[in-house]
Amino acid sequence: MKSLQEEFLNELKNTPKSTAAGYAELYKKYSELAIEKEINNGAHEVQAKAMGNYYTVSVLRDFINNESQLTRIIALKDSY
Repeated sequence: MKSLQEEFLNELKNTPKSTAAGYAELYKKYSELAIEKEINNGAHEVQAKAMGNYYTVSVLRDFINNESQLTRIIALKDSY
């Protein structure tokens, strides 16, 4: 999972000043990849979703320093 987190962080860093919607799309993409990876490693769907979201939101949280923007990005993720 660490390599996926690093890949997500690199994509965040290399995305030029994106909007909340742009970050939400990236968050969704990597969240889905992390969930899929957890399922492939034998996790049940609910557990995979919890862990996949945890892994990706922790990277996003470390990258986005503004709590209100982070909340908006997380909320927007489900609209894509």
